[in-house]
Amino acid sequence: MSFGATPAPDSPDTAALIEREKIRLAYGTWVQYVDGRVFAVLLTLLMCGLVPSVGNTAPWIGALWLTVDFIWSAISSFLAQSYFRHAAARPRASWGFVLGGIWVAHGLIWGLAVVLYWDASNPANQAILCTIAVGVMVSYLATLAPSFPTLMGALASLGGVAWLQLIVGGGTLAPVFLVMLPCFVFLLANYSYQAAQKYHNALRLRYENEVLARDLMKANQAKSNFLASMSHELRTPLNAILGYADLIRQRTFGPIAPARYAVYVEDIHSSGEHLLKMINDLLDLAKIEAGKRDFNFTALSLQAIAQEALKLVEPQAERALVTVMLSIKHDAVVKADARAVKQIIVNLLSNAVKFSRTGGIAVLFCEVLSDNRTAFGVKDTGIGMTPELQQRAVEPFTQDSDVYTVEGHGTGLGLPIVKGLIEAHQGRLKIESTPGAGSKVWVEFPAERLLRKAEAA
Repeated sequence: MSFGATPAPDSPDTAALIEREKIRLAYGTWVQYVDGRVFAVLLTLLMCGLVPSVGNTAPWIGALWLTVDFIWSAISSFLAQSYFRHAAARPRASWGFVLGGIWVAHGLIWGLAVVLYWDASNPANQAILCTIAVGVMVSYLATLAPSFPTLMGALASLGGVAWLQLIVGGGTLAPVFLVMLPCFVFLLANYSYQAAQKYHNALRLRYENEVLARDLMKANQAKSNFLASMSHELRTPLNAILGYADLIRQRTFGPIAPARYAVYVEDIHSSGEHLLKMINDLLDLAKIEAGKRDFNFTALSLQAIAQEALKLVEPQAERALVTVMLSIKHDAVVKADARAVKQIIVNLLSNAVKFSRTGGIAVLFCEVLSDNRTAFGVKDTGIGMTPELQQRAVEPFTQDSDVYTVEGHGTGLGLPIVKGLIEAHQGRLKIESTPGAGSKVWVEFPAERLLRKAEAA
């Protein structure tokens, strides 16, 4: 008999967790300790004269067996409830022993039913009792599959008693079931082992994934903390570089000589500003990912924020020869963080300008949808994105279309920051885009954040 391949060894901690969970699954719920009682009553009535052609066992014997079965139900239910409430109070092995005892006792009781109700002169009686024994064995597979030792104990107790009765009880069908019952137990044991292995592998994968998830969270937290710390550390010397470069650019202490140095100073200053923007973006993303970005939620007019953001982006748009304009359908007042919302719209407008060709248009819009969600974003006539690029656009540090940008390479953090900020408001970032035809990128605030709306002035 082959039960399948030997599973790979587990670490001690994982093995302990797996075994504990197997026991919990095998204990199941209170239902499995009481639902068989209705069937036990029907079996007793059937075998004690309700249908004379099936069984004529003395009623007191049936009552005695039924009492024993009900006592098992009461005791096993009590023990199961004790486990559910106090699983951590006793060692896992002791709960496993209790579980095994519960179901070995169950097997003995139902095996005893075959002994007490057996009628050697009645083939129908024999067929029904053997079928019931087989059915109970199958129910063990459904109930106890996570705990293979418990399942085998129950199978052995019921199958052993029933098989002994076939040997000593005699009857027309006894020789047939003497051969069939061991074969069935053999097959059922094989299926049970395979099921137990699948449970084991599934639980091992579950706990390994949980450990991996915790490690990834720790690594991500460490990364965010490192980025936040380094961003702070880098900004201090960079601000000094920018300050001194600006003094030289402004010729505060006299002319620049030779004149070609002026070009170098401009390059130093512009590169420093670009680096500072990258560092600030890194710091923002790190704070958002680490959950350390502070938000001050107040009543906020999106029309007013849109006008402020537009002024901030206009110089960039003028350099790129891109027209930016407002299209405010509703002046929505939402409960939001003013700095975060301004950063969202500045990032969206900057991206629209950056990825638009000369003569392009970027429209900042705001409207309240029919279900009171508030849509706030930018529609442009830029280069557009494929579905694949749309997915990559919200991932940090991915920017595949810089060849079309007006002002050089960015950090690839604009949309990831927007996504993090809107999700902190329980909202969503959405993108609609067609290559060569432009993009529509917007955020949606949930309905519960809308305080009031009015037609735009």
